[in-house]
Amino acid sequence: MTTQTLNKNNLKKLKIIFSGTPIFAAKHLQSLANYKYNIVAVITKKNNKSKRGSKTIESPVKKIAKIYSIPTFEINCLSKDRKIVENLKKLNADVMIVVAYGSIVPHSILNLFPFGCINLHPSLLPRWRGASPISSSILFGDKITGITIIRMNESIDSGKIMFSSKCFIKKKETSYSLEKKLFKLGIYCIIRVLKKIEHKEPIKLISQNESLTTYAKKFKKENARIDWNKTACYIERLIRAFFPWPIGYFIFHNIKIKVIQSSVINNKKTHKIGEIIKISKKGIQVNTKNGIILLKKIQFPGKKIISIQDFINSNKKLLKTGIILN
Repeated sequence: MTTQTLNKNNLKKLKIIFSGTPIFAAKHLQSLANYKYNIVAVITKKNNKSKRGSKTIESPVKKIAKIYSIPTFEINCLSKDRKIVENLKKLNADVMIVVAYGSIVPHSILNLFPFGCINLHPSLLPRWRGASPISSSILFGDKITGITIIRMNESIDSGKIMFSSKCFIKKKETSYSLEKKLFKLGIYCIIRVLKKIEHKEPIKLISQNESLTTYAKKFKKENARIDWNKTACYIERLIRAFFPWPIGYFIFHNIKIKVIQSSVINNKKTHKIGEIIKISKKGIQVNTKNGIILLKKIQFPGKKIISIQDFINSNKKLLKTGIILN
């Protein structure tokens, strides 16, 4: 079922505060606004500085809020803002929706609204609580993921489940493609919950099974560095998990080479780990701890993404058969 099948006419009564920061959250905010929900305020993280430090970059959620003329609070830490509770009280909101805000919501806000604070999380909780559930589900080889809507409490992603829905992770799924899929599922799920609230339908709250809990840490750029001592299957998942950010890479002769696309060859050969076995128009074969990884698309610093056929045609001398990529 997609969001197009939902009726827009009955979605205007609840007064909602929306809290989120990245693109994933911004898409949900935009969809809710398009469905004519009454979003009375937005909470998002403050502007970031650009890499060169001369420009400030608005959060994706703030950009959407401006388009729809929604009042916005820019706060990096809700627990340290002395005025936010009083400011939110004045809005007389019914519920707060949180989608990847990026900071803990304190007790003083959790109980501020008649229907509480609702969190949309892109995993099947309690699996992958934390900051990077989408990347983690691909990196660790999950076959199924989904969306979980919880009634928030003071612990991270541990509130009672209000609604959840599953989706399959395809064999060649990247974080980019999976996020798009989860957004479509997410907006459907949150609207289902909001309609139940609005129509005063009972919602069964289900406690999470703590014995099944796993945590998705916040990834950094260095987490995307390829370790040839891992298996070919793991490296292939890493490359998909970290696209489009931070992008899997290896360093050779102090040059950072990003790997955009790859596949696994299961042949076992007696080569050293990290050794380039073969270079052809199909890709660069590199031996790993278990299996061979075929690098299909790469990117050199400051250059566009290229296929290995393009790499061969450009007469690059850096990567050759027999070289060890340590």
